[in-house]
Amino acid sequence: MKLIGALGILVLGLLSAFVIANWQVLVMPVSVSLLVASIDAPAGIILLGGTALLLVLLGAYTLTLHTSTLFEARRHAKEMREQRLLADQAEASRFTELNASMQKEFADLREAIKQFAGESTNSLAAVIGEVEDKLDRALGERH
Repeated sequence: MKLIGALGILVLGLLSAFVIANWQVLVMPVSVSLLVASIDAPAGIILLGGTALLLVLLGAYTLTLHTSTLFEARRHAKEMREQRLLADQAEASRFTELNASMQKEFADLREAIKQFAGESTNSLAAVIGEVEDKLDRALGERH
């Protein structure tokens, strides 16, 4: 982009030097046709004015294009921020749901472990009781 700008300035400088060097020829009145009439006017000045008008129109178009691009980029950045915020909220929601699910799973596991421990304790107590009964019977038969 900087190369194009530098090239534009160079061409504009060369055109200015050409106009200055040939100013007497450019201001010389000639017969100019306007398609419906003919007038005596400096054709060089008319062409130079047309070139200046095109340059102004090109500058306005470039400025409009640049401005619309900046607005579009700003709008796109705003949409990206909004989408990122929605994604962050969804992720936080998923983490909250995951936390709740894990808490429920841990509570279920604790309950299952307590139940298993209780059943194991009861089974162990029953087995110990049977062993004690057998020992008591065995010892009772010996005496």
